[in-house]
Amino acid sequence: MSQYRQRARAAAAYAVTLSALIAVPGASLAQSVSGGTSGGVTGGDVSASTYGSGQQTTSPDGTAIGVQGGGEAAAANGGSASTKSDAKLNERRAMQRSTATARDEDERARSRTRTMVREGEVRSRTMSRYKERGEKPVREMTYSVTTPEGTTTKTK
Repeated sequence: MSQYRQRARAAAAYAVTLSALIAVPGASLAQSVSGGTSGGVTGGDVSASTYGSGQQTTSPDGTAIGVQGGGEAAAANGGSASTKSDAKLNERRAMQRSTATARDEDERARSRTRTMVREGEVRSRTMSRYKERGEKPVREMTYSVTTPEGTTTKTK
């Protein structure tokens, strides 16, 4: 197993462990914020999609944060596909990035998601792009900010 995969699994396990801390005693007084984005593109022979989400719970016992995400990519007819995810966590902030890429001779698809949890808010952005040879790229972006007051989402 590659060193990258070992780190990704360790980060995912750490995120799951932190997420499990949400169910703490006294949680009835807890304030929780969670949100995220997802997106993807599909062409004739290629597709790529990513997702990301995060959560923060603050209670009298302390604060728990966590992020999770991933992606999928597929290419037909001898094309190539790859995915990559990375997560970083500390006491104040959690960040997650995922990328999925698929390509063949005439088409390319790519999706990226970045999610960050810090200071009581969850920010997440997913950008996806599909390009066919000789054509202009098709792009899509979804941006979300979640606070205790609510969620704001923009799509371009």
